[in-house]
Amino acid sequence: MALIPQHFIHDLLNRVDIVDLIDSRVPLKKAGTSYKACCPFHGEKTPSFTVSQDKQFYHCFGCGAHGNAIGFIMEYDRLEFPDAVEELASSLGLEVPREQGSDNRPKVDEDLYTIMSKIAAFYQQQLKTPAGKQAIEYLKNRGLSGEIAKQYAIGFVPNEWNNLEKIFGNLKANPKLQKQLLDCGMLIKNEEKNSIYDRFRDRIMFPIKDKRGRIIAFGGRVLGQGEPKYLNSPETPIFHKSNELYGLYQARQANRKLQRILIVEGYMDVVALAQFGITNAVATLGTATTASHIQQLFRTCRELVLCFDGDRAGRDAALRALEHALPQLRDGREIKLMFLPDGEDPDSMVRKIGQQAFEEKIAQALPIFEFLLKYLAKQVDLDSVTGRGQLVHLAKPYLEKISDPIYHEFFSGALAEKAGLTADKLEKILGADQSATSNSVSQAQNSYQNRINSKSNLQAQQKKKTNKTIQLALTLLLQNPKLAQTIDNYAWLLTLPDKGSKVLHQVLEIIATNPKLTTGSLLEYWREDKLYPRLAALAVTEREERMQGNETTELQDCFKHLLQQARKMRFNFLQQKAAEHGLTEQEKSEYQQLLLLAKNSPSKSAKN
Repeated sequence: MALIPQHFIHDLLNRVDIVDLIDSRVPLKKAGTSYKACCPFHGEKTPSFTVSQDKQFYHCFGCGAHGNAIGFIMEYDRLEFPDAVEELASSLGLEVPREQGSDNRPKVDEDLYTIMSKIAAFYQQQLKTPAGKQAIEYLKNRGLSGEIAKQYAIGFVPNEWNNLEKIFGNLKANPKLQKQLLDCGMLIKNEEKNSIYDRFRDRIMFPIKDKRGRIIAFGGRVLGQGEPKYLNSPETPIFHKSNELYGLYQARQANRKLQRILIVEGYMDVVALAQFGITNAVATLGTATTASHIQQLFRTCRELVLCFDGDRAGRDAALRALEHALPQLRDGREIKLMFLPDGEDPDSMVRKIGQQAFEEKIAQALPIFEFLLKYLAKQVDLDSVTGRGQLVHLAKPYLEKISDPIYHEFFSGALAEKAGLTADKLEKILGADQSATSNSVSQAQNSYQNRINSKSNLQAQQKKKTNKTIQLALTLLLQNPKLAQTIDNYAWLLTLPDKGSKVLHQVLEIIATNPKLTTGSLLEYWREDKLYPRLAALAVTEREERMQGNETTELQDCFKHLLQQARKMRFNFLQQKAAEHGLTEQEKSEYQQLLLLAKNSPSKSAKN
């Protein structure tokens, strides 16, 4: 995957003012040294959403949302990180560079997006021509309003072989444009006849948009009895059907905070549901639900409902979807399955029962584990010992796909109950249970740690004090990176065993390389790291008023204490080595220096 250079991200964050950015979407009011507004990410009447111009960082004290300018674009505009960077760069007239050699894919021709947009506009215009009357009648008969057709940019392509020349002129006279239309799948070349012609003819056209709202492909539905009923764009440099979902862009635009997404099969299902006010549906593009689809959707919301036909084919499709879904389950994520009666699809069903009843059916969808256990239980005879054993073996491949320990334990417990087994017997049937092994290792580690703690309670107290010191130092530096200029020598931090001391060292190294970093741009280094939420929380920790204004002294006091600890550890190490193996001349000299320092009260600054 192409990487965006870190230096460009910092330059981008330095150029944009987060106050101006957010104020253009959410009106801000000055409040002391910061700005305030009602949070755009959760409903509230009293403003708890604050934006700091100095830190270039926003934080909501109500729901906990926080981040820099890129983070706000991601959250507010529902974009993934690369798209948010592209959006922000575009607003500043900048082109996003990519790391050399970091991407094996060919560079995308940006003109393809413009070309596809022009084609979509042409198709929409064709609905208003005499040739488009039949298409309009079809859409009306399906219950679609002009407003919904406009919202989804639905169009029509006449039954002609060269419609694109009405937009772009003689294509043979423009080889570059002809190649671009071939590249984006809108033209087909007949090698034998050395001719080109339009891929889509006499179809209702559904533009497919990416997460940024750019048109990347089309789906065309035949008006009569022709085949295929639906024709999709082929794979192109800008369209990869296993990664894209029809209607996702519109769903994000219609719902500021999506709580749930319904995954259906076809374009008309998505559009028909929107016509009835159900605006959270998306459709796969002629493929089964992939791991990439699920990953993208979980970035948008926490609950997915997969809708299938109620027949055998629908249940088989559900099982295939589970293959991709189970590994991605973790805390806070939920997947449910919704099965429709035979012969029904979401389009026909919502017309029959209406919005409220259809939404009730969505809410009653089967949790993923409930469906799986019911489905597998039907394959065996639970009244026999053999049948219960078969159930366990049928469930084993699915259980092994669940990586989250909580969900793993939940499903194995439900499986044991269904099979009439104790947890121990279930583990014996399944063999070595990974989660049990992990628990054993964890218990052993805890037991060892308890012995260490009981051996030296003083050490435990000292460690706690050191952790608090590191946390305070990190808080001060994250909230005011310029304070790092008061710390000259910090290489010794790496000798401390605490993980926090390594992070503190990393923070100082980053600031030393980029002295003008703000809080927002500093935190960008940890965006994909599990530490990000913790560091972001420290960055917005409110400090007592009496402690404000004395940050330099506080930070230097932190480093004095940590330096003491580093010296003490080194002294103890050399003392033990002297008793067991002896010291080198250099180590003897170091030992004497540390001995002298230990006898004196440590009053030197962290700069010494």
